[in-house]
Amino acid sequence: MADIQVERTAEPQYEDATLMEIVLWIIGILMIPLVPIVMVALLTPHTGM
Repeated sequence: MADIQVERTAEPQYEDATLMEIVLWIIGILMIPLVPIVMVALLTPHTGM
């Protein structure tokens, strides 16, 4: 027989992200395509053979 008086635990509460965390997330997401582009631009030899 099922117990009728079952206490439910509260859902876990998440903290709101601060402005600094949001800025870091945006920078991190933008760096994904930018790092290879910058590496190719900076590490490619500019003098011809």
